[in-house]
Amino acid sequence: MVRLSLALLLAAAPLAAQAADTVPPAAAVETPFVAKASGFTLYGTLTVPKNATGPVPVALIIAGSGPTDRNANSPVGIRSNTYAQLAWRLAEHGIATLRYDKRGIAQSRAGFDTVMLAHATMQLYADDVHALADSLHADHRFSKVILVGHSEGSALALIAANDKAPVAGVVSMAGMGRPFAAVLREQLAAQLDSGAMKMYDTSMTAYLAGRNPPVPAYLQSLFVPLNRSYMKSMMDFDAKQVARVPCPVLILQGAYDVQVSVADAEALHDARPSAKLVILPGDTHMFKPAPSKDRMAQAPSYTDPTLAIDPALVSTIVEWISGLK
Repeated sequence: MVRLSLALLLAAAPLAAQAADTVPPAAAVETPFVAKASGFTLYGTLTVPKNATGPVPVALIIAGSGPTDRNANSPVGIRSNTYAQLAWRLAEHGIATLRYDKRGIAQSRAGFDTVMLAHATMQLYADDVHALADSLHADHRFSKVILVGHSEGSALALIAANDKAPVAGVVSMAGMGRPFAAVLREQLAAQLDSGAMKMYDTSMTAYLAGRNPPVPAYLQSLFVPLNRSYMKSMMDFDAKQVARVPCPVLILQGAYDVQVSVADAEALHDARPSAKLVILPGDTHMFKPAPSKDRMAQAPSYTDPTLAIDPALVSTIVEWISGLK
């Protein structure tokens, strides 16, 4: 969920030797996608089933936090290719997808200056989701639009859906079901000692109040002054707004996820009992298999782009989308 957790997870893990596999299967046709959102240009990849004979469903894949790009890869050492793999597997089942670089990330960096960063909020990024959903909804190649948000992207999907984005359903993959402060603190407590946690608590209070407390290097990514507005918006996010989403919801969670827990998925389901909840045994935060919850054992799911996503993830999403009206 947060860059610090990923950095600590991967600190001792070597990167995969092979390059990321970015070649789509024969069943998928990929083209560049460009759209405007509040005057800002967003870049992505549109994947359409090769043999589509009429309008098909399209899933808008929304990335998680940090510098995660459209493929679920990142310059901090993440090379999972999870979103690309999901797009390709869905294309093989007749479902189109749009995966994109959020503003300030990868190809969508141009024009994202420090002034914009200092005023960025979750609402701003959710507005981008809304704009992309509008664009897909207006495209006659597609029969319905589904938001598929991963980790922080799940929260953005919920906000956009509640802002009346034209969507037929929302898929939450490893989404927060509790306040962000609780999720973040749980992540850190699993990696830091009590002294470090006490310092974190004091520093975060000061940071959110507008001060810039001195923190050690391993915590600095959480206390960047330019990110303060966005961090505040995350602290204010109420996951229980899943109850108000005006369309069906699918909640997916990996049982071995060490970033967002099964408790979050269950909290989302408690707030929205009509949602379909599926816990995928053995899956990590990247929805790839791991032998255990041990962080080093999970490293390949973050660093090996050729390690396949769970087929059950794909089949569950395909079945659920096929049942939408």
